[in-house]
Amino acid sequence: MDTGTIVAGSDASAMPNLVEDDEHDLKERVLLKYFLQEWPLVRSLLDRIVSNDGVSQPSDIQKIRSIMDKYQEQGQLLEPYLESIISPLMFIIRSKTIQPGVTTYEVLEIIKPLCIIVYSLITVCGYKSVIKYFSHQVSDLELAVSLLEKCHSEISVTLLRQESTGEMEMKCVVLLWLYILVLIPFDISSVDSSIANISTNESEPSPLVLKILAISKDYLSSAGPMRKISGLLLSRLLTRPDMSMAFSRLFFDTITCKFQKCPALFSIELIFFIM
Repeated sequence: MDTGTIVAGSDASAMPNLVEDDEHDLKERVLLKYFLQEWPLVRSLLDRIVSNDGVSQPSDIQKIRSIMDKYQEQGQLLEPYLESIISPLMFIIRSKTIQPGVTTYEVLEIIKPLCIIVYSLITVCGYKSVIKYFSHQVSDLELAVSLLEKCHSEISVTLLRQESTGEMEMKCVVLLWLYILVLIPFDISSVDSSIANISTNESEPSPLVLKILAISKDYLSSAGPMRKISGLLLSRLLTRPDMSMAFSRLFFDTITCKFQKCPALFSIELIFFIM
């Protein structure tokens, strides 16, 4: 076969890939151009929310969300702007959680819309890109657990209702915040202030850990993203070196629950587990 024919054939086979790459690059440039045009609007809406101490208008939240949703397949275009969006919102979420003289209802009503924005970025850019800009202070661990308890105490309504009010988004954001915070490099019990006020068994997990376990276990039975994110949190928490007792507790609680619900099925599962 003629060498020129072989070269021509290989060039022809490479052409579709080149065309696809060119189309992808063109699409990315167009989307980037549009986002650069929309960024001043997003920035102004965020500035208005921050200047109002987190109080937002539903129309502003919806506008920001609709802009972000356009970039579902091109999340990398938003990454240079993530810190500018997330850091001020998470600062407000943190400050509202510790603000004295404010009811749980008032706190959550301010936080929910902010979490809608943060969660929209999670769906577009991925949670790993977003949580880098969450607060990483050790003192935030108790704070985040307290906020999770407030979220969990909310009366759950239908899934559609949760999405429209930000309840689901808020829970997901707080779970991911804890996903970062449980990485603290020392024993979690050392930052649990409740231990100083109660007598605890050293072989038992700290009250802070028990709260995370209890709420996360509840979310494992939920449909949608809360189940996945609570699973991520539990896997990271229970693989810590100081969590052997917490892991054992969760394991045996799960076994007991399964046995009580269906002894026959539990026996079959246990046989396969032992085998």
